[in-house]
Amino acid sequence: MKKRFLPTLGAFIVLALLLVYANYFETEEKLPPGVQKPVSILGCSDKDIVSLTWRNGAEAELKVKYGKEGSRIVSPADYPVDQGEAEGLLKHFSELRSELIIVENATDTAPYGIDASSPVVLVETATQTVQLTLGAKTEVGGSYYLVRQGDPRVFMVPGYIKGSFARGLADLRDKRLFAEDFGQASRIVIEEAEGKVELRQNESLSGWEIVAPASYAADGVAVAQLLENLRNLKVSRFIEDKPEDAAGYGFAPYRARILVINRDNREFAIETGEMSGVDTYVRVSGSEAVHAVLTSELHGVLVDLNGLREKHLDVPALDSIEEMTVADASGSITIERKESGWMVGVQKIAESDVKDFVNSLGRTRVNSFAEPENLEEYGLKDAEKARSIELVSGGEKLKILVGARKGASLSLLMRNELIDINAEADDAFSHFMHRLRRPPEETKNVVIDPPAATPTSAASEENP
Repeated sequence: MKKRFLPTLGAFIVLALLLVYANYFETEEKLPPGVQKPVSILGCSDKDIVSLTWRNGAEAELKVKYGKEGSRIVSPADYPVDQGEAEGLLKHFSELRSELIIVENATDTAPYGIDASSPVVLVETATQTVQLTLGAKTEVGGSYYLVRQGDPRVFMVPGYIKGSFARGLADLRDKRLFAEDFGQASRIVIEEAEGKVELRQNESLSGWEIVAPASYAADGVAVAQLLENLRNLKVSRFIEDKPEDAAGYGFAPYRARILVINRDNREFAIETGEMSGVDTYVRVSGSEAVHAVLTSELHGVLVDLNGLREKHLDVPALDSIEEMTVADASGSITIERKESGWMVGVQKIAESDVKDFVNSLGRTRVNSFAEPENLEEYGLKDAEKARSIELVSGGEKLKILVGARKGASLSLLMRNELIDINAEADDAFSHFMHRLRRPPEETKNVVIDPPAATPTSAASEENP
């Protein structure tokens, strides 16, 4: 019995050692029974790839070349490439691994949808060029068949690679209209059929001013957004790089133009042509190429005068106001700044009341500016009967007519413009008039104790 047990035990120990060796030394990871270890299709990193070339049926060969200074399309012609797209493709191919090896030694790949018409990508490294051919979609799941030239195996690979094989020129071209930064913008000109709007940076470089068609304060946030929108404007469709007749796209002359000039006097401009569905034809000034951008995105750069103006009422600062007259249906009240404070005649007005009212005007948000038309509709036709605010600053008078309140809006007539503002200003006006008309506080009676009697007076009382 012992003679049989010892050889059996020895064989069992040898088998166990072989299993341990196979599991821990012959594989990089433990795999469940029946599952294959993923195979790297290229066996290189993204930094090893120097070019990718697409050959898809009758389409022209498309090639992207990679280098230390970035990537660029070199075939079918020289074009700037979308750097993010190009870098993403490097990752897709260098990290591509098989999900399953379908056949170890295939003699016919046609059953897997792999033939002369299948999409091909050539991956070039410093030492070799590997040709990958994509086949049909697998019967189950979203995977695809793939073969590598010179390798007899047929692989099953993840479905995401299908899109990487289907890339075309329009997918890879850089869609930005402006690849370089504008730098420090100092002047903006927008020309449309309605007229021209011109903005310049102020002397302190702290903000923008509208200089045409008239002088207005500019909304710094709106100007910054306009510049950002222009920098980010992208092509939605590539039309023609060298059109024979640009007039056919609406460039005879252009419909609109936006120009940005930076502090180095460099110019960046686009011109727009006709609309085409949801797109509008555009071209960069100095380039003959005509392409399309989404019309909705153009609205973010072709901003009108109202969109660029400062959205708060342009009223004098409190410290500069010398006199103020406010009027409603009950009459008018004039407040003057004196050495002793704000006065209505001989009555002193609380500094806080005046401050709150003037500040509320300055903070009032403007909804829109318009021509002074249909004033009767806004309660502003009769200037003598309308409520009003007149501010005197530096010897100049600014008169504001206050119209009717409509819901959350209030209309004003100021500097010959019809201005729609938030209705909170109406509440501030009514509150200020109430504070001005309240009766002056009555003086309280104060009891003053009589002076103490002197000894002399006391003696005289005793001896009349």
